[in-house]
Amino acid sequence: MNAFTAAARHLSFSKAGKELFVTQSAISRHIATLESYLGHALFIRGTHGLQLTRMGATYLSLIRPALHTLESATSQVMATQQSAKSLNVSAAPTFAAQWLFPRLKTFREVNPDISINFVRYSVADYKSTELDFDASIQYGYGDWHDGDAKYLTGRETRLVCSPEYLEQQPIGSLEDIKKCTLLQHIEIPLSWEYWFSTYIGDYDRARFGPGFNLFSMIIQAASSGFGVALMPHCLIEKELATGQLVDVFDRTFESPLGYYLCAPNWRSNMESYDRLSQWLSHECFHGGAADKGVGAPSAKPCAADCPYCAADAERAATAGAKAAPPIRPASGTPA
Repeated sequence: MNAFTAAARHLSFSKAGKELFVTQSAISRHIATLESYLGHALFIRGTHGLQLTRMGATYLSLIRPALHTLESATSQVMATQQSAKSLNVSAAPTFAAQWLFPRLKTFREVNPDISINFVRYSVADYKSTELDFDASIQYGYGDWHDGDAKYLTGRETRLVCSPEYLEQQPIGSLEDIKKCTLLQHIEIPLSWEYWFSTYIGDYDRARFGPGFNLFSMIIQAASSGFGVALMPHCLIEKELATGQLVDVFDRTFESPLGYYLCAPNWRSNMESYDRLSQWLSHECFHGGAADKGVGAPSAKPCAADCPYCAADAERAATAGAKAAPPIRPASGTPA
């Protein structure tokens, strides 16, 4: 097939041979064999060179899409092999800054041979093969049918505001939220509406309030006393711990949205993706999550040989040794 397409491109057996590093006679034999198999002449061989016959031109137009698909598949497989030790990740910005980066040291300690490159974030569309990332951490429902999607965290949400706002606007019941300024995520316009319909009842002003296009901006707005925010718990752990934000009801509310690790189907078997997936599962559902109190209660434990559990245990032992007070000899006992 390569002989035919090269000859059709150059309209010359000799140039096709040079391109494929074979002799002109070898190209001629390949073409003759193909013509015999098809039962049609593909070229007109004249004194001034080659010309495609009508059937040859038709055949070329019919096989081009298949050849393009084959070349694309080959390139993707080769790229997967070549980038086995690196991974281009497109991560939701606030999730990356608030949750991922503070934990990434653990992954790097266990996987020093894996290089993670963070590229521009974009909403996943796996129908396109022109992707500039190998994996993506997306916020949504997890219904990316053209890619592998694994739930990580984010369905547990909390209603938060600044201590000053809560002092000015006392909140004693869920109904009191209707009196508050609702901070809106303009990319997720139904979040407050879903919360009201699930926990109180329909509220015709659920979509009213200042709008922001990033959770990080909502965190800053809530911390500055703009109003009440409905936030994934995983994004505000530090702010709650430091008192920058307060949990209005000291409880979580279930959301249908969450953060998912996604990859196009043809890239989900990369070694680097598998390792990142295993680490994220550990952080969200086992050791890392258990330490921070943000794990899913139905999560499965890590494998017995999980390298991240071992790393956690080693760090805990080191921290314990540093924190332990020195042993002082009893009175009269030689030191």
